[in-house]
Amino acid sequence: MKFLNLCLSIPNLDTIIFYIIFVITIPAILFSSGDYETLKFYLPALVMIAVTLTEAGKPDLFVNLYPTACSGNLTFSGFMSSNLINGLAIVGILIQSLSLTLATSSITLGLVSGLIIFAITFPMAQQVLPHFIRQTNITAYKLSDGNMNFPGNWHMYVSGIIFSIVLLMTEYVFLIGFTNYILSSNIQLI
Repeated sequence: MKFLNLCLSIPNLDTIIFYIIFVITIPAILFSSGDYETLKFYLPALVMIAVTLTEAGKPDLFVNLYPTACSGNLTFSGFMSSNLINGLAIVGILIQSLSLTLATSSITLGLVSGLIIFAITFPMAQQVLPHFIRQTNITAYKLSDGNMNFPGNWHMYVSGIIFSIVLLMTEYVFLIGFTNYILSSNIQLI
Protein backbone atom coordinates (compact mmCIF):
# COMPACT_ATOMS: atom_id res chain seq x y z
CA MET A 1 0.00 0.00 0.00
CA LYS A 2 2.93 2.33 0.59
CA PHE A 3 3.94 2.11 -3.08
CA LEU A 4 0.40 3.04 -4.12
CA ASN A 5 0.41 6.03 -1.76
CA LEU A 6 3.82 7.08 -3.06
CA CYS A 7 2.62 6.81 -6.67
CA LEU A 8 -0.43 8.88 -5.87
CA SER A 9 1.63 11.58 -4.16
CA ILE A 10 4.30 11.81 -6.90
CA PRO A 11 2.57 12.20 -10.26
CA ASN A 12 3.54 9.72 -12.98
CA LEU A 13 6.04 7.86 -10.75
CA ASP A 14 4.65 4.55 -11.98
CA THR A 15 5.13 5.63 -15.60
CA ILE A 16 8.67 6.82 -14.86
CA ILE A 17 9.51 3.47 -13.25
CA PHE A 18 8.07 1.66 -16.31
CA TYR A 19 10.29 3.71 -18.63
CA ILE A 20 13.38 3.15 -16.49
CA ILE A 21 12.88 -0.61 -16.40
CA PHE A 22 11.19 -1.55 -19.68
CA VAL A 23 12.22 1.21 -22.09
CA ILE A 24 15.76 2.00 -20.94
CA THR A 25 17.24 -0.84 -18.86
CA ILE A 26 16.02 -3.97 -20.67
CA PRO A 27 16.74 -2.68 -24.21
CA ALA A 28 20.15 -1.43 -23.03
CA ILE A 29 20.97 -4.87 -21.64
CA LEU A 30 19.81 -6.57 -24.85
CA PHE A 31 21.71 -4.07 -27.00
CA SER A 32 24.93 -4.29 -24.97
CA SER A 33 24.85 -8.10 -24.98
CA GLY A 34 24.40 -8.09 -28.76
CA ASP A 35 21.04 -9.86 -28.58
CA TYR A 36 19.46 -7.92 -31.42
CA GLU A 37 17.15 -10.79 -32.31
CA THR A 38 15.36 -10.56 -28.97
CA LEU A 39 15.40 -6.76 -29.07
CA LYS A 40 13.50 -6.56 -32.35
CA PHE A 41 10.74 -8.77 -30.91
CA TYR A 42 10.83 -7.07 -27.51
CA LEU A 43 10.09 -3.57 -28.82
CA PRO A 44 6.65 -4.47 -30.28
CA ALA A 45 5.89 -6.45 -27.10
CA LEU A 46 6.21 -3.19 -25.15
CA VAL A 47 2.72 -2.30 -26.33
CA MET A 48 1.33 -5.47 -24.74
CA ILE A 49 3.17 -4.81 -21.48
CA ALA A 50 1.95 -1.19 -21.36
CA VAL A 51 -1.64 -2.13 -22.19
CA THR A 52 -1.65 -4.81 -19.48
CA LEU A 53 -0.25 -2.46 -16.85
CA THR A 54 -2.62 0.37 -17.81
CA GLU A 55 -5.74 -1.78 -17.89
CA ALA A 56 -4.97 -3.77 -14.74
CA GLY A 57 -3.75 -0.72 -12.82
CA LYS A 58 -6.95 1.25 -13.23
CA PRO A 59 -8.03 3.51 -11.60
CA ASP A 60 -4.92 4.40 -9.57
CA LEU A 61 -1.79 2.99 -11.23
CA PHE A 62 -0.37 3.49 -14.73
CA VAL A 63 -3.23 5.77 -15.85
CA ASN A 64 -0.84 7.88 -17.96
CA LEU A 65 1.24 5.00 -19.30
CA TYR A 66 -0.84 3.90 -22.30
CA PRO A 67 -4.27 5.56 -22.23
CA THR A 68 -6.54 5.14 -25.18
CA ALA A 69 -8.36 7.99 -26.87
CA CYS A 70 -11.71 6.72 -25.60
CA SER A 71 -10.58 6.40 -21.97
CA GLY A 72 -11.78 9.94 -21.35
CA ASN A 73 -8.76 11.10 -19.33
CA LEU A 74 -6.17 11.56 -22.05
CA THR A 75 -3.54 13.94 -20.70
CA PHE A 76 -0.53 15.34 -22.50
CA SER A 77 1.83 13.00 -20.61
CA GLY A 78 -0.41 10.04 -21.47
CA PHE A 79 -0.49 11.10 -25.12
CA MET A 80 3.31 11.41 -25.22
CA SER A 81 3.82 8.10 -23.40
CA SER A 82 1.54 6.08 -25.66
CA ASN A 83 3.04 7.60 -28.80
CA LEU A 84 6.60 6.96 -27.59
CA ILE A 85 5.74 3.32 -26.92
CA ASN A 86 4.02 3.06 -30.33
CA GLY A 87 7.09 4.60 -31.97
CA LEU A 88 9.41 2.07 -30.33
CA ALA A 89 7.10 -0.74 -31.46
CA ILE A 90 7.15 0.55 -35.04
CA VAL A 91 10.96 0.74 -34.93
CA GLY A 92 11.03 -2.92 -33.81
CA ILE A 93 8.66 -3.92 -36.61
CA LEU A 94 10.72 -2.08 -39.21
CA ILE A 95 13.98 -3.60 -37.96
CA GLN A 96 12.43 -7.08 -38.07
CA SER A 97 11.00 -6.60 -41.57
CA LEU A 98 14.13 -5.04 -43.05
CA SER A 99 16.52 -7.55 -41.51
CA LEU A 100 14.39 -10.45 -42.76
CA THR A 101 14.24 -8.88 -46.21
CA LEU A 102 18.02 -8.48 -46.32
CA ALA A 103 18.70 -11.96 -44.95
CA THR A 104 16.42 -13.77 -47.40
CA SER A 105 16.44 -11.34 -50.35
CA SER A 106 12.64 -11.58 -50.34
CA ILE A 107 10.74 -8.32 -50.10
CA THR A 108 7.54 -10.36 -49.90
CA LEU A 109 8.72 -12.15 -46.79
CA GLY A 110 9.75 -8.88 -45.14
CA LEU A 111 6.40 -7.31 -45.99
CA VAL A 112 4.38 -10.28 -44.73
CA SER A 113 6.37 -10.51 -41.49
CA GLY A 114 5.90 -6.79 -40.88
CA LEU A 115 2.16 -7.06 -41.47
CA ILE A 116 1.85 -10.04 -39.11
CA ILE A 117 3.75 -8.31 -36.32
CA PHE A 118 1.83 -5.07 -36.90
CA ALA A 119 -1.55 -6.87 -36.81
CA ILE A 120 -0.72 -8.63 -33.55
CA THR A 121 0.93 -5.61 -31.94
CA PHE A 122 -1.58 -2.88 -32.65
CA PRO A 123 -5.15 -4.06 -33.28
CA MET A 124 -4.91 -7.21 -31.17
CA ALA A 125 -2.92 -5.74 -28.29
CA GLN A 126 -4.74 -2.41 -28.22
CA GLN A 127 -8.30 -3.70 -28.61
CA VAL A 128 -8.53 -7.39 -27.74
CA LEU A 129 -6.08 -7.47 -24.81
CA PRO A 130 -7.89 -4.81 -22.70
CA HIS A 131 -11.22 -6.50 -23.43
CA PHE A 132 -9.79 -9.84 -22.31
CA ILE A 133 -8.47 -8.30 -19.08
CA ARG A 134 -11.82 -6.64 -18.33
CA GLN A 135 -13.69 -9.87 -19.02
CA THR A 136 -11.34 -11.76 -16.69
CA ASN A 137 -12.14 -9.24 -13.97
CA ILE A 138 -15.90 -9.59 -14.53
CA THR A 139 -15.68 -13.40 -14.57
CA ALA A 140 -13.56 -13.51 -11.41
CA TYR A 141 -16.02 -11.21 -9.66
CA LYS A 142 -18.98 -13.36 -10.75
CA LEU A 143 -17.27 -16.61 -9.73
CA SER A 144 -16.63 -15.23 -6.27
CA ASP A 145 -20.28 -14.07 -5.98
CA GLY A 146 -19.02 -10.55 -5.39
CA ASN A 147 -17.53 -11.53 -2.03
CA MET A 148 -13.90 -11.98 -2.87
CA ASN A 149 -11.54 -9.04 -2.94
CA PHE A 150 -8.55 -9.39 -5.23
CA PRO A 151 -5.83 -7.25 -3.65
CA GLY A 152 -3.81 -5.24 -6.14
CA ASN A 153 -5.80 -6.58 -9.12
CA TRP A 154 -3.26 -9.42 -9.39
CA HIS A 155 -5.75 -11.51 -11.39
CA MET A 156 -5.92 -8.83 -14.06
CA TYR A 157 -2.13 -8.56 -14.31
CA VAL A 158 -1.80 -12.35 -14.59
CA SER A 159 -4.52 -12.61 -17.25
CA GLY A 160 -2.88 -9.80 -19.23
CA ILE A 161 0.51 -11.50 -19.09
CA ILE A 162 -0.98 -14.85 -20.09
CA PHE A 163 -2.89 -13.36 -23.02
CA SER A 164 0.21 -11.40 -24.08
CA ILE A 165 2.18 -14.66 -24.14
CA VAL A 166 -0.59 -16.24 -26.23
CA LEU A 167 -0.42 -13.30 -28.66
CA LEU A 168 3.37 -13.59 -28.91
CA MET A 169 3.15 -17.34 -29.50
CA THR A 170 0.51 -16.76 -32.20
CA GLU A 171 2.77 -14.19 -33.82
CA TYR A 172 5.70 -16.62 -33.74
CA VAL A 173 3.65 -19.46 -35.25
CA PHE A 174 2.39 -17.21 -38.05
CA LEU A 175 5.90 -15.91 -38.74
CA ILE A 176 7.40 -19.40 -38.93
CA GLY A 177 4.50 -20.75 -41.01
CA PHE A 178 4.50 -17.93 -43.53
CA THR A 179 8.29 -17.84 -43.69
CA ASN A 180 8.44 -21.54 -44.54
CA TYR A 181 5.58 -21.23 -47.05
CA ILE A 182 6.98 -18.18 -48.84
CA LEU A 183 10.52 -19.52 -48.96
CA SER A 184 9.49 -23.02 -50.12
CA SER A 185 7.09 -21.81 -52.82
CA ASN A 186 9.27 -18.84 -53.86
CA ILE A 187 6.30 -16.45 -53.95
CA GLN A 188 7.21 -12.98 -55.16
CA LEU A 189 4.53 -10.33 -54.74
CA ILE A 190 6.92 -7.47 -55.37
